Order: sequence, then C-alpha cells, then structure tokens
Amino acid sequence: MNTSDPRHTVTGVNGEPKLSVVIPVFDEQDTIGECLARLTDQIDHIAEIIVVDNNSTDASMAIVGGRAEGHPEIRIIREPCQGLVFARNAGLDAATGELIARIDADTRVGARWAETIVDFFGSDIEHKWSALCGRGEAYGVPLAGRFDRWKIKIHPLGRRRAHRTVTDIPVLYGSNMVVRRDTWERIRSRVSMRRDIFEDVDMGLCITEDGGRNAFLASLTVGVSARRMESGLPAFVKYMSFLPRTFALHRRFALTAGTALVYVPALTVLHAVRLGAIRLYDGDTGRWSARRVRRRSSDRVLP
Repeated sequence: MNTSDPRHTVTGVNGEPKLSVVIPVFDEQDTIGECLARLTDQIDHIAEIIVVDNNSTDASMAIVGGRAEGHPEIRIIREPCQGLVFARNAGLDAATGELIARIDADTRVGARWAETIVDFFGSDIEHKWSALCGRGEAYGVPLAGRFDRWKIKIHPLGRRRAHRTVTDIPVLYGSNMVVRRDTWERIRSRVSMRRDIFEDVDMGLCITEDGGRNAFLASLTVGVSARRMESGLPAFVKYMSFLPRTFALHRRFALTAGTALVYVPALTVLHAVRLGAIRLYDGDTGRWSARRVRRRSSDRVLP
C-alpha cells in the first residue's frame, strides 16, 4: 500500500492531463469497495486515488488496504478533524495531479468517467473552465429516474442546464466534481470550514467569485446512494436548510430566497412521497413489501 506523499505533479502520456481522485471516508465499508473497483477499472486515466480516512471505526480501511495491494495508485491519508470539509481539504491538498476529482465513497462512476473528464479538460486549451461537475442519479430506489427529473425541474438552476450539453453554472455537485489544481490553490483560503452549509456549493461559488467558471457536463452522470433519501422529514429539512444558508453566506440573495421559499419546500413534499415509496421497496430484490414499513431506518449523518 502506497502511503507516501509524492511531491511532483502527475501528468499523463504526451502531456495529457491526468486525474487525482479524492474520496473522503467515514465508516463506508458497505460502499467503498465497489467505488474503488470502478475507479481502478479505468486506471489508465487516473494518476492516483487518495482515500482520506476521517476516523473510520469499521472495516473501511481494511477494504481500502486490500484494494491497494494490487493498485499502488491508491494511497491512504488520515485526517483526525471530524467532518467532510476537513477530509476534503486534506485530500485536495495532498493531490498532485493537474486535475482533482472529488467523489463520495458511495459514488458509482461510469466506465468512461475518467476518460470523459480528461478529454474535456484536454480540449480546453485556453483554460476556459476552472471546474467541472455532472449529475448524480440515485441507485437502488424505485422510480429513481423519474424523481431525479422532477427534482431537476423544480431546481432554480435546473432548466438552465437541462437543455444544453455544457452549461456555465455557479455551483458544483460534490459527488461528481473536478477542479483544476491551480484553481484549488487559489481558493483554498476562501472556502468555508462551516459544517452547516453545502461545502460543494460553497466551493463552486468561491471559484466564480475568484473569476473562474464551473462547467456542467450533461453526459458526466454517476450513481449515488439513496441513503440520504431514507432520512426522516425533520432530518431532511435540517439538511436541506444548508442550501439557502450557503447562498446567504455568499450574499446571493436571489438564490437564497428562491431555494428557501420554493425549492426546499417543494423538495420536502417530493421527499415525503419518495420516502413512502423507499420504505416499501427492497433495492436488493427489486420488490415491494408492506412489511418493510416496520423496518427501522436511521437518519444519514450530517457532513
């Protein structure tokens, strides 16, 4: 297992930009194995995979260590300060590639995910784009695609990015995002360390305030876990309140009002309907069962 801290910048063959992929991990034994397997399947376009152990107490790191034995591109670093922003920053700081992707431990990337990213930035000769993100679609839930389409329709930015292949947007999506390393170095001191905001939205806004541009690429879609969708209504509303708070932090008052007064209430209603469906559905078998309503579920830990 490679736990060294290389000091050189990693680039690809013939000057092709190559990726560092950062994965913050806190007790993710159920998902980290598949996440890493999907990345190592396309290792030709990935320079390194940095797993940030954020005080995991389960078998997550044993799983990562096992994967790393056959893939020296995987290295583990540790961040003792609990919280996604601390783990994210530690991983981005340690990355040496020209491009740094940040995904979650439950993200399922597609077979050409890394190649798409490398090609996108490789063709951006004039460095028009500072960062890139794509969409996340929930897996293991009923009517997943339909719920995702409804969510896009009510999102204040949804219509702007639904009709074009590449769109200029002010925010990023943390489960599926890439930032240029020099951009990260410029905004590193500006990103918020608060845990009651959306850190990915905050980063995207910091980039635009620095004069950079965030691209949304419609074809760059990944699978994401539905665990957040299983949270009860109080926990879900608390989590979603982070979004208008993030816009308010950046004095984006129109977006603050739009998300607080329209998007979050509408999404809460959608979540209530979706939650009922999720609790009747067995993602492993693909079947519905009324018995599952009595199944205990726990709220997703806040970032």
